[in-house]
Amino acid sequence: MPSWSCLYCTLINDPFYTICQGCGSQKPMDKKPTKSVGSMVPKIITDTVRDVSNAISDLVTIKERRPAHNFVRVSHFRTPLPNGPFVDGQSNNPNDNQYPSTSTFFVDTPQVERPNRYENVQDAAEDPHQPSMCSKITSTLKKEAKKKSDVIYDDIIKYCTASNSPFIDDQFLHNKKSIGVLHFTKNGVKRHEEPDFLHWLRPSQMFTKDGRSFPWSVANNPRPSDIEQGTLVGDCWLMSAMALIAERPDVLDEIIPRKQYSHYGVYQIRLCVEGKWKVVIVDDFFPCYQHTNSIAMAVGRRNQLWVPLIEKAMAKELGSYSKLHGASLTQGLSMLTGASCVNYNCPPVPINSDDVDTFWALLVSSKESGFLMCCHCGAFENAVAESEFRAMGLLTNHAYSILDVVYEHGHRLLRIRNPWGQFVWKGKWSDGWPGWPVDLKQRLLNMRRDETGAFWMELDDFVARFASVTVCKLRMDWSELRVTQDVGSRSDKALQMIVTETCEMSVTAFQKGAFNKTDNLNDLMVCVHRTAGDGRVGELVEMSSRIADNHFTIDEFFLTPGEYTIVCHSQRALLAHKKGRVNIVVHTRFPIFAEHIALTRKMTQESLHQVIIKEGDVVQNTNNGVVIRTLTNKFRGMIIMADNCLENKYLHVGVDCSHSMNIQSSRGLLQIVDVVPPLSRQVLIVLSTIDDSAQYRVSNNLKLTTSRSPERRIPRKRSF
Repeated sequence: MPSWSCLYCTLINDPFYTICQGCGSQKPMDKKPTKSVGSMVPKIITDTVRDVSNAISDLVTIKERRPAHNFVRVSHFRTPLPNGPFVDGQSNNPNDNQYPSTSTFFVDTPQVERPNRYENVQDAAEDPHQPSMCSKITSTLKKEAKKKSDVIYDDIIKYCTASNSPFIDDQFLHNKKSIGVLHFTKNGVKRHEEPDFLHWLRPSQMFTKDGRSFPWSVANNPRPSDIEQGTLVGDCWLMSAMALIAERPDVLDEIIPRKQYSHYGVYQIRLCVEGKWKVVIVDDFFPCYQHTNSIAMAVGRRNQLWVPLIEKAMAKELGSYSKLHGASLTQGLSMLTGASCVNYNCPPVPINSDDVDTFWALLVSSKESGFLMCCHCGAFENAVAESEFRAMGLLTNHAYSILDVVYEHGHRLLRIRNPWGQFVWKGKWSDGWPGWPVDLKQRLLNMRRDETGAFWMELDDFVARFASVTVCKLRMDWSELRVTQDVGSRSDKALQMIVTETCEMSVTAFQKGAFNKTDNLNDLMVCVHRTAGDGRVGELVEMSSRIADNHFTIDEFFLTPGEYTIVCHSQRALLAHKKGRVNIVVHTRFPIFAEHIALTRKMTQESLHQVIIKEGDVVQNTNNGVVIRTLTNKFRGMIIMADNCLENKYLHVGVDCSHSMNIQSSRGLLQIVDVVPPLSRQVLIVLSTIDDSAQYRVSNNLKLTTSRSPERRIPRKRSF
């Protein structure tokens, strides 16, 4: 089947497309375009240039074998943009081992604008025929999730009542698979064992430290000291998060909506799993040691079930208890609250006083805002450094809760808690420190001795020994929007939003199926753009770093009324054709309206251009109209883009990045030669890390020259 040419923009489309990939026009019945239309656009330029592919791969085009000739076909096509700005073009390389290249062209010919759908954003928001989504108050979404779960819950209760038997969850069976292979340390030795020494018991069958002193309950005036982490699963991240939740009864009430002890063992736990609200139903059978009948996982002191129930619901969602090992504080707080969670690194050593002041202001403002905070003690491979930490009562690579932040008598103090309930700080301001002022000792220490595992620490000692602080920005009155998008597929979407009044916004991205994974993840870069009047992706407002993580958050930023577009980029999905799904969560001070739209290659290009223009650096700006930009900020790699502003000269560019380390090229090669036509913008190459956890180095040697001929010339002039 032959390729076909669009009647309106003359783009040569692949035969399996029925819609023009340039302007969206329908495939014509007559394959021959009219001369009147063809004369309105630049002619097709054919040149004997052995081009290599450009940085942006066409996500929706299947790569086919092409003839082994060495000339390149460049199609210049118009898009409906006003006032003759840059217009996208496509350069197809005949080499089947490389990617199609893209560039952008100026045009001054009259163009047909896309009709504006609305006079203003308020009209758009009120259009009943618009297939849009509206963000909702968090509490409303939680109620909707619970309402769906209540139907299942009621059916289970009816069955258990009729059969007079306890509930047994057939979706999380009482077997070794639900526990998984356990990774734990015993007598200083790391062990990996099958859970053959465990069996499943109900509360009435278990032995506890509190014996029969307290009746079994779901929650009985819960407090952080109720939480004791088990020794078989490394989920201190979850225990620390729950310790903070214990300080907020209103939040715990949202997680466990039914507080009554169930004689049939049926419980609902509301979680936010990978950015989506879900009510998980669990039974009350827990893994216990066979020789003692004591619970082997997390324990709720005073015979409370809220701690092991939440842990079990988490394990059910992940597949087993063993998969709780080694997640992060942000994941724990995010799953329990659904709020945006942001990591802040402690000031580096040597410590700068201004950095410490700024960091302290962050802690104080977070506490005053009612946010939840956790911290992570620094991890050291050096055994000597680790032993020094242990001698001071701290555990490296361990999560702690921040219970309070106070300023007393010129001292900046933090109240910190170890979820183990023991092993605490032994330095200044510890319980046994002799330097306590009498009044502070009575007010800060003696009145809080019931908080097991908690201790006071001065800010200077804290920043010297802790790596980061996680802030959970819990706001019950904010609105949220939760959507799923594909990455690296033909069905990729962008999220177009309508903001009706000035508000704050944060954006969180979760990679689906990657909760506790760190390897083989797609990299992601989320960009928030203004939407231009004609529907184009416009000015960059905010962006995340390019990062290969299971989740990340763009911290709060302000938006004024208007339309915006969120675009997700993934170099790994682009190069390796590795599809993935991403849950996008948008938190805003006021409700917003949104809809999914198709993410075309053109939109991806526009987004990347705007990122480079705003975040990149101009490294070459010649007097004759050539501009070279590079992007390294927030990217872990480099993007090089060239603007040829000359009216009648071609820009010939040579890029040599062969001395880079741990770097892959979007062009398939680290040495390229390219030709940028007159009045054109082109991304020359995208360099990204292969292993995102390892060190990398980008070296580049760029040469350029200009000529009136498109015939390829090897540039001799060194640019940088």
